Amino acid sequence: MLIEKLGKTRGMLLDSLEGLTEDQLNAKPPAGGLSIGQIVHHLYLSERDTASLILNALSPRSERVEDKAPSLLAVCLQKNCGEEQATAGRFSKGELIRGLEESRFRDLQSVFNETHEDVLAERSLEHPSFGVISLKNLVDTIWIHDEFHCKQIAAIKQSL
Repeated sequence: MLIEKLGKTRGMLLDSLEGLTEDQLNAKPPAGGLSIGQIVHHLYLSERDTASLILNALSPRSERVEDKAPSLLAVCLQKNCGEEQATAGRFSKGELIRGLEESRFRDLQSVFNETHEDVLAERSLEHPSFGVISLKNLVDTIWIHDEFHCKQIAAIKQSL
């Protein structure tokens, strides 16, 4: 189930980049905010960092905690996902897609190589934004984050 959601939202994200020129990828929306390229780069960095957090938390034994509802995770992500976390600069589509592939097939895949989804539900960590959270819920934040930004990208594309 978790891997399906990760695959579905990643497919949506890649589909949202189809047909965009580099100028469109790097254009700031007329109303201000991040470019699509900055959003995608932010998603790559976030996924990489989340995978690293999970791998580091697998070593020590931690407690099982009750899963948080995806809707609560989404609200918290939206509050803590601001422009200050974005990298400035111009991105090529190839560079962005390579980053997404790297974070998914190197970083996140190493989590699933180390353990199973059931084990992720049994372990937890203290997260600065979410408090004590299961590692499974932390993986949930990846697909929720992708989904949130896919909607943001769709809105930006409408304005270009």
